[in-house]
Amino acid sequence: MNILFLDWRLSQNKIGSTLSSELNSSIFNLGNLLKEQLRNNDSLGKEMTRILESGEMLTTEIIGRFISKNLKEVDRNVLFLEYPRTIEQFDGLKKVLTDENIELENIWYFKQREPKEFMTNHFKNPIEKQWLDKYGDEVIEKWKIEFTRRREQIAEIQNVTDKSKWKIIEMDYIKNLNSEYITRRIKDCA
Repeated sequence: MNILFLDWRLSQNKIGSTLSSELNSSIFNLGNLLKEQLRNNDSLGKEMTRILESGEMLTTEIIGRFISKNLKEVDRNVLFLEYPRTIEQFDGLKKVLTDENIELENIWYFKQREPKEFMTNHFKNPIEKQWLDKYGDEVIEKWKIEFTRRREQIAEIQNVTDKSKWKIIEMDYIKNLNSEYITRRIKDCA
């Protein structure tokens, strides 16, 4: 199993699909799988729905049961996208991996090499510039807050994990990010 972390506003879809292809892994997108589970009428889906409808958050324990159930249905390597986000979730995931006898191979972290330059170039893109034109500094502040929050979450997890498991890839802003560039960056890191 591998985990993928991304800095704020790096393309999860493009990087995730390219990395999963390079690793010959299936993508484990917790958010999408949880939505599917909530539509299921099995006991776990009903339990999760009751919790959410009561206004509570899903506990690490129930998410662990959900992950364990889904990992049993996968017959190849898995790439987790953007999960875990907290130390508590990481500890819960480690417990599931231990219980299921699954090895954490690597934690891939795609980060912006120059965050300020990345943000500036991002907002030069006409599609993104419209948000800047409409909301101004509010968009910049949101970016800075989300970027900082994400980096702090990743740093907390880095501090409690084996440093040799981390594959850190610095990304420059690429207007039309493509799988060839991502693949080169992966191979440079390997």
